[in-house]
Amino acid sequence: MYNRRLVFLTLAITQLQKQAIVYQILKTHGVGPMSFWKEFNKIKDIEQVFKIFESRYNLENIDIAAQEIQYFSQQGIVCIGFWQAEYPKQLKRLHDVPPLIWAKGRIEFLHDLQIAVVGGRNASFHGIKFAKDISQTLSSAGLTIVSGLARGIDKAAHHGALNYRTIAVLAGGIDKLYPQENAQLYEELLQNHLVVSEMSPGVEPTAELFPRRNRIIAGLSSGICIIEAALKSGSLLTAKYGLDIGVSIFSCPGHPYDPRTKGSNMLIKDGAFLLESAQDVLDQIVLPNKPPVQHVEQAPMAKIQNTDKLSQEILNYVNHTPVKVDELLKNLSHYSTEQVLITLSELELSNKIYRPSTNLIVLA
Repeated sequence: MYNRRLVFLTLAITQLQKQAIVYQILKTHGVGPMSFWKEFNKIKDIEQVFKIFESRYNLENIDIAAQEIQYFSQQGIVCIGFWQAEYPKQLKRLHDVPPLIWAKGRIEFLHDLQIAVVGGRNASFHGIKFAKDISQTLSSAGLTIVSGLARGIDKAAHHGALNYRTIAVLAGGIDKLYPQENAQLYEELLQNHLVVSEMSPGVEPTAELFPRRNRIIAGLSSGICIIEAALKSGSLLTAKYGLDIGVSIFSCPGHPYDPRTKGSNMLIKDGAFLLESAQDVLDQIVLPNKPPVQHVEQAPMAKIQNTDKLSQEILNYVNHTPVKVDELLKNLSHYSTEQVLITLSELELSNKIYRPSTNLIVLA
């Protein structure tokens, strides 16, 4: 008896069939992005990966998965696979890239230059006002605002960008709004902006899915603005995901007696950029229509001298304001990456530089 699940695998498969294969695999209990990539990276072939998971988990006919994807498409929810041109390249910086994402609304926003504005749900009046104002200014300057559609800072960030562009990333499926109090804003985003999720439609937004949502926010963004984050908050997790992939972190300071801002203040201590206005972000993020600033003057020589040429070049480049390692590598491209990283380690061991985070260095 022939198995129609595998018949198409001998032929050239369609885009829908590829999506259905990955969707069927990810729907399997106990299988996530890491499990998928573990197998895919061995053979680089979606059809062969399906055979592996089919034998392991007795997967159902992918025709059912394909029909579901088509049904979602009729509702305006688009499935986008990692191999497609529509897939946002910046998400591929993540360590566990989502093989599929789901989107509804202005799909073209995925390829904008994006900045995340996130923070506490129990936000203060001033925190909400600042989030709304900074989002309005940044979006009017050409940046697309990314946030998580939560109450408090996230909601204010989306509101601030409604006249321009904003993306909401959900923890559950696109059709599973949480919290319900944001229903009116949600409908506005679906009509005129963009809502995305790693989770397929119908998936409820359970607690363990919010960290995954936060990593998508970080992955989409060229910078992350943190406003009123407590010491134990999802916003700090978003910042951590951002640091892991070299994204600039901007943190708004708060009163030392306010527990809602303890995490924000800690980020500044650890090397995040101080966030007091939209200009603090615009000074660091190069907009598509804004050429990078050309500094004609020579950087002053560091007070610390070192006989090694590469070491001295590094010391000349860094200062007491955090500098990103990937920017340093670009400026020292006449050396190999390995040479620069080894020299950085030597300078750190000799207490000439200090690393407040993985991707930041300052003079000690």
